[in-house]
Amino acid sequence: MNNPERERFWTATAAQLAAVPLELEIRPTTPQPVKFKSFSISFNSLYHERIHGLLLLPVTARSKVPVVLDILGYMTHIQHAEEFARWPKIGCGCLVIDNRGQGGQTADSAPYLSTMADQPMGRGLLTAADSYMHRITADQLRLLEVVDQIPELDREQLFLHGNSQGGGLALLVNGICRRPIRAALVNVPSHSNIPQRIKKRTGSYGVVADFLQQHPEERAAVLAAMAMFDTKYYAADIANPVFASAASKDRVCPAKDFFATYQRLTVPKRLTVYWGKGHEGGGSRQLVREIALVQQLTKELN
Repeated sequence: MNNPERERFWTATAAQLAAVPLELEIRPTTPQPVKFKSFSISFNSLYHERIHGLLLLPVTARSKVPVVLDILGYMTHIQHAEEFARWPKIGCGCLVIDNRGQGGQTADSAPYLSTMADQPMGRGLLTAADSYMHRITADQLRLLEVVDQIPELDREQLFLHGNSQGGGLALLVNGICRRPIRAALVNVPSHSNIPQRIKKRTGSYGVVADFLQQHPEERAAVLAAMAMFDTKYYAADIANPVFASAASKDRVCPAKDFFATYQRLTVPKRLTVYWGKGHEGGGSRQLVREIALVQQLTKELN
């Protein structure tokens, strides 16, 4: 991470997380699905927030299995385990959590010191440490610790997957963490070229633009805070393959903003552009490609 400020920030975040007992709980869900094993998980993260999610495992696993961290898009939450059955179906484990305050079981209860808004992305805008982005990025980093606590999961075969907000968080985590990642698979990713996202009021950054319209004197502080989470500053730190997709008519996470990150990646990479498509991107077509890719990559290590 070739920036002392970012290095200090994430080192401090790691220390904050280390001071919070993980207290991981894993319980079988009821009723159990027929084709895979399903468990509810919960653990403590930054500011002692209790994070809730799912662990899925293949039924027939006899040894450690590859694991996919599936990161959710903005204002979506876990509905049922079958949403993620694609991963145990191909012999992988899956971990997925509800992001704070986005409609699922995970709350966003720790007080903010600066701004507060109904929309999560409008919270804590004046400093990186106070921001909502700090919290949800830290939660995904803590999920890496959860991988280490589950003996059925192979930490050497770890994949990051996400769409939109989830794709952006996957790239952030990939650039911040210091552990082997087999590959990142990201679709219509958010959190790239953030000043332009705010200027154009695209996607979840519209609420940030609204705040700055009312408080223009805070522009420098907000842009400095948001820069800590811009994926273009972490692309060069990624050491594993990245497989991405974008859509030419995406008005939520514009492809041209993602290019600011993609062009800085120095690892093997592939970008699929879906022409004429909006934020839905490649949808099920892209997912089929990703499933086949994960299968191929896991076989290469066996």
